[in-house]
Amino acid sequence: MGDSRSFVIVGAGQAARWLVLTLRAEGFRGRIVLFGDELHAPYERPPLSKAALRGEVTMAQLELLPEAKLSETQVEWHAGTRIAAIDRERRVVRASTGAETGYDKLFLANGGRARTLPGLAPHARVATLRTFEDALKLKNLMAASQEVLVLGGGWIGLEVAASARKLGKRVTLLEAAPRLCMRTVPPCISQYLVELHQSQGVTLRLGDAVRSVTPSDSGVSVHLASGQQLQADMLVAGLGLVPNDGLAAECGLATGNGVWADASGRTSDAAVFAVGDVASVAQADGTRLRIESWENAQRQAVAAARAALGITFDPGSEGPPWFWSDQYDDNLQLLGLPHEGMRVIERVGLQKDLQKRQKVFFFCDGARVRAVAAINAGREIKVARKWIAQDRYPMLDALTDASVDLNKLALS
Repeated sequence: MGDSRSFVIVGAGQAARWLVLTLRAEGFRGRIVLFGDELHAPYERPPLSKAALRGEVTMAQLELLPEAKLSETQVEWHAGTRIAAIDRERRVVRASTGAETGYDKLFLANGGRARTLPGLAPHARVATLRTFEDALKLKNLMAASQEVLVLGGGWIGLEVAASARKLGKRVTLLEAAPRLCMRTVPPCISQYLVELHQSQGVTLRLGDAVRSVTPSDSGVSVHLASGQQLQADMLVAGLGLVPNDGLAAECGLATGNGVWADASGRTSDAAVFAVGDVASVAQADGTRLRIESWENAQRQAVAAARAALGITFDPGSEGPPWFWSDQYDDNLQLLGLPHEGMRVIERVGLQKDLQKRQKVFFFCDGARVRAVAAINAGREIKVARKWIAQDRYPMLDALTDASVDLNKLALS
């Protein structure tokens, strides 16, 4: 017997990919309709600030669900189609063309957009980075530039700065906060990032806000709160992401820095789910958290697809969130959500095969490791993930000795 249900997905990124794959893997044989603002089928975004910006990959290499796979999985794919409204009472979405599509379940996986400077009109010398087209524009702009200003000391800003230096550009990075990645990491990681970028020749200006940006045909002038004025050939605004929750708010869903959802993506409407960068998920302590990461988009999509099909699944069984960033030749991985109130244990070693310096920070609460930051030490992240999953930990003082294999430490 056929399945007459219709599931609609708004947004075509990492979360959409895992919604499609999970729904089909779990036996859903109904209609899946996928809408994407861009002309591209779902593709990887993490390489945009790195390999794509440096011209090292093509769109074909970034594709997550090529059109052939969409056809194979029987997905109705609507490229370059913006959803303009949701009618929750009738359970239909309306495209900007006026065409309507009914749904039994609706998944909002429409991510976000690059934050821009208030009052600054689009200009050829000012770039943001969110899409593949953005990366191409930025690549071409950098090719014609020598002096690059990067505004924003978060992950996107830092990765763009690293790519620009690898391309031989002179880079100045501006951050209004007193330290790098202040919203997401403790001071010890911020300091590592400062040392890394300064060692590669980036000029860092922290704690000095931008008062105005004046672009022209020949370059960009930036006025700072300190009174100084900087000149460059171009500026990249790496100011983070604004969640695309306007569509949800307009149809009456609960929103606030994202679409409010539970751990399985359920929103204030039982027929609507929110996943990925657009979802603001309720935490055990009553707060809400929106995590912008590749793995989080996958996790939430899998949980939401299963919840929509009525499959019992505990999203918390996946363990703490995980994130990575590649800058220059260093790989930084974060497991869990460290905060300043935790005890920090530092472990320093040498990666024998690559002769790279390793550094691992264990963030502890009592006798437990709650989060880990690892530089060039992915193996240590895997070991710590097992500890957290088993809720069994070594004596914390033993963690400092890098000559001892973490796998050989006794757990209690």
